[in-house]
Amino acid sequence: MKLLIAEKPSVAKAIAKVIGASESGNGYVFGNGYIVSWCYGHLVELAGPAAYGEQYVKWAIETLPIIPSHFQTSVSEKTASQFRVLKTLMERDDVTELIEATDAGREGELIFRLVYEKAGCRKPFSRLWISSMEDSAIRDGLSSMKPGHDYDTLYAAAMCRQRADWLVGINATRLYTTLYRRKLTVGRVQTPTLALIVRRWHDRQFFKPDTYYRLGADLGGWSVYRQEDDRSAAVALADCCRSGIAVIQELQLAKKTAKAPTLYDLTTLQRDANRYFGYSAKQTLDCLQSLYEAKLTTYPRTDSRYITHDMADSTQALLGHLLTITPVAGYDLSAAAVDAVVNDAKVTDHHAVLPTREISAEKLQILPTAERNILSLISYRLLSAVYAPHEYMATKVTALIAGKEFTATGRKELSPGYTLIDRAMKSALSLKSEKEKEKEELTAIPSIAEGQRYPVQAVAVEEKQTKPPALYTEDTLLAAMETAGKKLDDPELREAMKDSGLGTPATRAGIIENIINAGYVVREKKNLVPTEQGILLINLVVEQLKKPELTGQWEASLAHIQQGHIQADAFLDKIILFTGEIISQGKAAYNPATAEQFQRDRVLGKCPLCGRDVVEGKKSYGCVGWKDAQAPCKFSIWKEIAGKKITPAQAGRLLEKKRSALIHGFTGKSGKQFDAFLFLRDDGSVGFEFPSNK
Repeated sequence: MKLLIAEKPSVAKAIAKVIGASESGNGYVFGNGYIVSWCYGHLVELAGPAAYGEQYVKWAIETLPIIPSHFQTSVSEKTASQFRVLKTLMERDDVTELIEATDAGREGELIFRLVYEKAGCRKPFSRLWISSMEDSAIRDGLSSMKPGHDYDTLYAAAMCRQRADWLVGINATRLYTTLYRRKLTVGRVQTPTLALIVRRWHDRQFFKPDTYYRLGADLGGWSVYRQEDDRSAAVALADCCRSGIAVIQELQLAKKTAKAPTLYDLTTLQRDANRYFGYSAKQTLDCLQSLYEAKLTTYPRTDSRYITHDMADSTQALLGHLLTITPVAGYDLSAAAVDAVVNDAKVTDHHAVLPTREISAEKLQILPTAERNILSLISYRLLSAVYAPHEYMATKVTALIAGKEFTATGRKELSPGYTLIDRAMKSALSLKSEKEKEKEELTAIPSIAEGQRYPVQAVAVEEKQTKPPALYTEDTLLAAMETAGKKLDDPELREAMKDSGLGTPATRAGIIENIINAGYVVREKKNLVPTEQGILLINLVVEQLKKPELTGQWEASLAHIQQGHIQADAFLDKIILFTGEIISQGKAAYNPATAEQFQRDRVLGKCPLCGRDVVEGKKSYGCVGWKDAQAPCKFSIWKEIAGKKITPAQAGRLLEKKRSALIHGFTGKSGKQFDAFLFLRDDGSVGFEFPSNK
């Protein structure tokens, strides 16, 4: 009997169906020589500091740094019953071997190995490595499994990542929390990500615009332009140009070719979903996970935008299938070049996100709106990525008016190419991005020749100012996280971060949610805005923890561990030294003024019932009037509503605006998660307001 362990119940049951295990047990299914069971993500975690001694139960600066001589693990309380099921199954006499079927990647490897070791299992196991939940992909994976220990170095890298994050995160969080008497969470990816947001906010807040003047000369249906920095010079030139003649000095014509965008990896899909629909990174990942489990898309947590050569034929067949579901007028399959998205060297653990042959018009229509939108993006992207390039003629004109050069640029389409697909998608989904709107504003230049003369019909002077940098949205933040290491001076660090940046495609959504839930950032429409607490934290944290170089150094070392070039212990020894340095530097840089600011920040706003201060308590954010015997006030906002922790920043916004930003991840009585706004009723109670489906 073989025991197959998947990462989630839905994945386990999909595999069970393929291998013929259809009988139900308690926490597993079985049949046809297999037992199939599952984890719920991380069943086993690293134990907390209290496991290493009573002195660590209380948070005290004197006990730092906390450096375990031997890392212990514990079973998550929420999933302890499922761990017992797995342990019992592993110990059964009729189970002779195991199949590791957790997600194919570093974290999936860690999830299985921690359970395997915690259960004390020593039975042999093989590794199932698949990127799609289609029946054919599962069967192919089962026929080509490798011995589990072939992935020992992958496990070592995963284990080192987990332990290093524990050492730095636990110690830095306790350091700053005890120093400043406020819960301050710090991490090697979370903190530099927050630093990006704070830095952009700072640059915008203190931006000093430059004024300039744009002259537009109307030549009879089309215009040429010039910029002047001085107003009087601009007005004087405009006066000289009126009723003048524009002589075409130079005409540049260049045929341009724009290649189709490559396929989606998780990050580029999250970016487009945020830009087009306003979905958070987490919302997109959740939708994609559901589509994967429904066998409608391939594996979601991928960082590749290509497929392998052995997928070319099946992808070609998939294109024809997609045309029956997402018809595109004028699409010619003979123009499809699947080779454009084939690159074995750029596919590591998983290929790009693709729709599967399971997709149909009927299934598409019954999906929830968000899932349907995500699946549509993926389907249209595949059609677009293999299509012909977009060809156009770019024109630049230089005209001389009153002895000064004016210019204009234009574009004439020669062949739509892949933009045919993009237009069809945007029409079907009613989409239009700001970039496309800007493209439409290009000057329409008539057929002209050098030396031609045009009477100036009119001249306008428009005062303009340089624009401050835009606040981050999840779209632009994901891009910044992905490219965080591109400008590093050290070539090895650049190489280590070239395909990952800050975090990984699988973790970035969680990182963004963490800094929001911690109260360091709030969502204001699409923008990510740091709170006072987030700004204070970034100002006091030691410099090393704010820089993406730390992640680059770790990723370089983890890659060497995975390749077998360095030992895990050597890496962790360096992390221990680094942790000690953080503690020393943090203590030395203690700022009493910042500590006072954190205490003042505990006042979240004014009570809507009596006008007194609302402060943070143990279980709620409540009015200070509850202590007033003469005029008591019982107003409060619970810290947890429908299974979702409400952050101080969210409570503060609710007090100020009477309505929160959209909050993700409430849990209903049925156990199903939902997103909603919170609002304050006139009586001070809190209600839900649901977003309209897009």
